[in-house]
Amino acid sequence: MAGHEATVNVIGNGVLALLRHPGQWRRLVADPGLDATAVEELIRYDPPLQLFERTAVADTVVAGHPVPAGTKIAALLGAAARDPAVFARPDDLDVARRPNPHLGFGAGVHYCLGAPLARVEVAATLDALRRALPGMRLAAEPPRRPDFVMRGLRELRLSTC
Repeated sequence: MAGHEATVNVIGNGVLALLRHPGQWRRLVADPGLDATAVEELIRYDPPLQLFERTAVADTVVAGHPVPAGTKIAALLGAAARDPAVFARPDDLDVARRPNPHLGFGAGVHYCLGAPLARVEVAATLDALRRALPGMRLAAEPPRRPDFVMRGLRELRLSTC
């Protein structure tokens, strides 16, 4: 289920981002070679998973702050994806962004096992949309799901005119 949720929400959030930045969609339509970087950028720009919560198993220090064993900490991935110390122009959608060291699928021992499959599925969806609906537009403003941890849409209606 976790792999499904991440993939569905990357696709929904990503297609919406492309529709709200039509220059980037046109760029992707014109250059299929951008698929791999576009997938990474869509994961970064509006990540499906907004929060990782972990419990410290030993006393440690994070960014100069002591974290005693047993303390729960949370990483806000949506905020990390917009860190200007890591990403040039972090609020811009750039389907050719390199490097793109986002944390959209986690990191380290908690890295998403399904991330490679999700990337293939997102790229295949972008390719299908490019072929079938290169002139796609929003048919209606999409409602978001009322969830704090997983960010996604209830539906995304498209039109071709």
